[in-house]
Amino acid sequence: MTRVIEIVVLLFVVARVTRLVTADEITRRPREAIVRRLPEGSPGAYLLFCRWCLSVWVAALAAAAWWHLSDVSRWSGLWWVDVPTVALALSYATGLLVRAEPEE
Repeated sequence: MTRVIEIVVLLFVVARVTRLVTADEITRRPREAIVRRLPEGSPGAYLLFCRWCLSVWVAALAAAAWWHLSDVSRWSGLWWVDVPTVALALSYATGLLVRAEPEE
């Protein structure tokens, strides 16, 4: 049960951080300042506005942190299996949560 709770919490952390970076008003000015410094059409600029795209990277960091910090036993016991698997699942679930949000 603890593993499930950890994964659910991780999902909401990934979803919230992704939204914070890509869409929240509180980060609008820093996001726009970064985009102004990047070349036109830059993948980095696109990443700052694409929740599906950024969630992959946020989920990868969250999954690696989960693997390193959690005491819960892993299903495979291999970091190179569990971290990418959890990261992809978190990213996809974040994308589904994004679709459930109302359009702004």
